[in-house]
Amino acid sequence: MSGRFKYFAIFGSMRSGSNLLEQSLSQYSGVTCHGELFNPSFIGYPKSKDFLGLDLVEREKSPESLIKAMIKDAGDGIAGFRVFHDHDQRTAHMALKDPKCAKIILQRDVLQSFISLEIARKTDQWLLHDAPDRRGGKIVFDAQEFKEYRAEQESYFQDVRNILQKSGQTAFWVHYPEQRDVSVMNGIAQFLGQDEVLKAVKETIRRQNPGSLRDKVENYDEMQATLSHWNEDDIQPQASFDPLRRANIPKMVSCISQPILFVPIPGGPNEEVLRWMNTIDEGVTPSGRYSDAVMDRKILHTGHNQRTLFEWMVANPDHTILTAVRHPLTRAYSAFMSKIFPTAPGTYAVIREQLVNYFGVALPDLDVMEGATRKSLENDGYSIGQHRAAFHGFLRFLKDNLSGQTSIRKDGLWDSQMSFLTGFNSAVPISIIVKEGLMDAGFRYVESVQDLPTPTIGAPIKPDHIFTLDEIYTRQTENLARKAYSVDYGRFGFTDYQAALED
Repeated sequence: MSGRFKYFAIFGSMRSGSNLLEQSLSQYSGVTCHGELFNPSFIGYPKSKDFLGLDLVEREKSPESLIKAMIKDAGDGIAGFRVFHDHDQRTAHMALKDPKCAKIILQRDVLQSFISLEIARKTDQWLLHDAPDRRGGKIVFDAQEFKEYRAEQESYFQDVRNILQKSGQTAFWVHYPEQRDVSVMNGIAQFLGQDEVLKAVKETIRRQNPGSLRDKVENYDEMQATLSHWNEDDIQPQASFDPLRRANIPKMVSCISQPILFVPIPGGPNEEVLRWMNTIDEGVTPSGRYSDAVMDRKILHTGHNQRTLFEWMVANPDHTILTAVRHPLTRAYSAFMSKIFPTAPGTYAVIREQLVNYFGVALPDLDVMEGATRKSLENDGYSIGQHRAAFHGFLRFLKDNLSGQTSIRKDGLWDSQMSFLTGFNSAVPISIIVKEGLMDAGFRYVESVQDLPTPTIGAPIKPDHIFTLDEIYTRQTENLARKAYSVDYGRFGFTDYQAALED
C-alpha cells in the first residue's frame, strides 16, 4: 500500500460505538478492521482463537507479529483494529508511538456510555442487528460506580493524549454521534489515505438503547439530583479536541462588604445574581442594567487581575464563589433574539448573513428589520410560525456548531455552559452553582452560610423580546435544544422548558 500510514488503530472503550465505527469503515473498499485483535480473551471477535495462522500463545510472545501479518494481508488497502484500556497495553503503546499507525480516537458522553454498559451487562446483549431482538431493561444508577468509571475513562484518554503530545503526533478525534454523518466518515477515510467517497453509510447494526435516560434508569430523579450536586470534575465528558473556556478574571464580580465572588457565564441569568449581590452589599438600585452599573463601577467591584483576585481571596478566607446557569433553551433563545434576529449595532451581522445564506435560517430582510416592531413585522407577513421555523433553524445550526462541524466560531453566548465550568476551576474553585428556576434557593443557601439577612429582591427579571419563547415553543423546539445541548441538560439536571413553565 502507499500513503503515510501502514495500519490504523481505533482507541475507544466499551459502549462508545466502536462496533458501529468498525462496520461503517468496512464499507470503504480499501479499509478493513479486524475487531479487538488484542482482547485478552480472544483474537478479533468472541470465540476466535487465531488470526492469519497466529494463535493466542504467539500473540502473547510477539504482539507485533499480528500487526505485521495484518499489514501484509491488507495488500494495497489499509487494515486496523480496535483497542480499549483493558486490552494488551504493550500493543496500545506501540501503536500510539508508531508514526506509521493512524490513530482514531473515539469518545462518547461518559454518562451515556456508563448507562449503556450497565444495560448490556444486565441484558447480556452487546450487539443488535434487528430491532425485534432488542432486550429492553432499566438499570439502577450507582453514583460511586459512575464516578469510578468516569475516572477510569479520564485516565485512559489522558494517557492517549499525553503519548501523542510527547511524540509530536496527531489523531482523528470523533464523537459517538458524528459517526452518522457521512461527511465525517469520508473525512476518516481520507485521513486513512483512501480516495473513495461514500454518499451514505449503511447502518448494519441497531442502536440498542434508544430513548431518553429516563427510559433507561429506574432511579432517574435520584440520578439527576446526584449529578446536579457534583462538580464538573466528577461528571464532565471527555472533550479532548475541544478547547476549554478559560475563566475571565477581569469579568468576575465581588461584593465590596461581603465575601462573595461571582463568576459569570455569558448568556447566564447574571442580572439577577448581580441584583441580589448589590442588595446584600447594601448598594443603591441602578437606573439601568445591573451589569452596566458594575462596568461603570457604580456598584460592586470588577476588573480583578490575578494579583488582586488572590489578594481578595486571602483577605476573605471564608469566601463563597458562585456562578449561575440558565436553562439551555432560554439561553439559546436569548442569544438568538439579542444577536442574530435583530440588525442593530452590536449584533452579529456577519453570522446572521451566513445563517441565512448557508444554513437555511429564514430571517426577515435587513430593510424589514430597520426600526421593526412586532406589528410592523406581522404587517410584512412575518408570522409566529415563521419565527418558530427561524429559531428551529438556529438550533440545528447550534448542534453542528457546538460539535465543531461549522466554520463559524463557538460564541460564548451559546457555547455549552459546562465548557465554562470546566475552565473556571483553572482560576477559582466554584463553591455553588445557582440554577435558573431555583435561584432563590441558591441565594438563601449562600445567605445562611455567610450569616446574612434575607433581602427582598423583587420578581424575576423577564426578557423583553418581540416574540416570546412561550409563543413559539413546541415539543420539536425542546427536542432540537436537547440535541444541541445534551451535556448541559444532563449535567445540570434541567427539565423540559414546558415543565419549567408549569411549575
